[in-house]
Amino acid sequence: MRFYSHIKVIFNNNSIVSSFSGYPTDHINESPLHRLSSGERLAAHRSNRLNQTFGQINVPYEVQQKLVKEANDDTLIPIRLKNSHDKRTRVQIYEHCCQALDMTADWQIRALLPCDVITIIDRSFSFNDIRALATAIEVNLESLTLHTVGLTSRSTHLLCQALSKCINLNLLDLSGNKIGRKGFEAIVDTVNCLSSLLYLSLTNCGLKDSYGIRIGDLCRPKRLLEINLSVNEFEENSCIFIGNVLTENSSLSYLNLSRNFIRSVASIALFRGIEVNQYLTQLDLSWSGLGYDGSVALRRVLIVNKTLENLNISNCNVEWLSAKVISEGLAKNSTLNILNLAYNPITTHGVQYIIQALNSKTSVVHLLDISGLTVFTSTVRLAEKIAQQRDFIMKFDCEISVHDVLGREGTTKDDSMRKIVQHIDERRWRPLEYFRMLD
Repeated sequence: MRFYSHIKVIFNNNSIVSSFSGYPTDHINESPLHRLSSGERLAAHRSNRLNQTFGQINVPYEVQQKLVKEANDDTLIPIRLKNSHDKRTRVQIYEHCCQALDMTADWQIRALLPCDVITIIDRSFSFNDIRALATAIEVNLESLTLHTVGLTSRSTHLLCQALSKCINLNLLDLSGNKIGRKGFEAIVDTVNCLSSLLYLSLTNCGLKDSYGIRIGDLCRPKRLLEINLSVNEFEENSCIFIGNVLTENSSLSYLNLSRNFIRSVASIALFRGIEVNQYLTQLDLSWSGLGYDGSVALRRVLIVNKTLENLNISNCNVEWLSAKVISEGLAKNSTLNILNLAYNPITTHGVQYIIQALNSKTSVVHLLDISGLTVFTSTVRLAEKIAQQRDFIMKFDCEISVHDVLGREGTTKDDSMRKIVQHIDERRWRPLEYFRMLD
């Protein structure tokens, strides 16, 4: 997946320059911020213990009323500025949010807020941290990466409120966060509103097959180029919805569905959509279970599809019979450039079928990755012959002089009656005449 992020932080004598005390404060309306009294803090802590929220329920708390006000908590903090496009005001907004929430401002967030590209990885943020960050996000944000920062369904929903105004956002990476169903639906709605978004990554977010048709809606935006949905729990239903969207999608060029629960039937539903898609160039289905049925569907994709250039089906439990079926599609394919079949039990016979298919005049494959496999000597010689004719590289483990037993075509005894029938057919005799000759 090609996600590129840049962090612009100034270092001075091995320390980050993050002093903002000299900034003018005339941009901020002088209005007293709500601070919790001792009684309100005690009530908040008591509520957290009883509801086991441990600080996730936010201020303000009122002692005489309900302690939990989710309707107020799940919104951005209303701090108004005269000039919302001044980069200096982002830090000031964030600091005032932290003051209103009675929390300490995070130094990393303060250092990154002036940038249009924000990347934060492997941090543990509370709901209040995300709330303050989301409130300070500005319209001109171009890239946001919050990888494994502890986003929940509520905090994701809150973050999406801020992202909906980022009309210049082109990269969004929320990988490694268990966002839940409501958080996922909020992301889908936000992605469909962001016309400039090109790259989206939701890797290892615990997305489930039961989320239904909204999974397909995630692939529907017309300008989205790359989607990474690897390491989730997608099964047959998800592949059906994604496949249906791919039949009419006219922008998506990269799709990563690796390490999901995609098995033979699910892969068939997905391949039906890819078969007619005219824009997808890279597909990653590694660590799936294609099976024989999925390989048959893939054979048709290789024959019919004219745009797919990079296919990764490594660790997909493709056996030698499936490799033989796939080779039939490769023999008629003229667009695939890179094929990854690494760590599949296709045996030396399966490798031979693949190489023989790539030896055709129409094939343009220049990289075949079969790492973890041994290759028969004559197959290696054939690959060297292909490399002399065009740019071709084959990655494999070692060369052996004996074929694997598994996949070897067994010899059958001659059937005498079948030989007689074949003899009669070759001479175009009628059976009655033949038996008269025997008399």
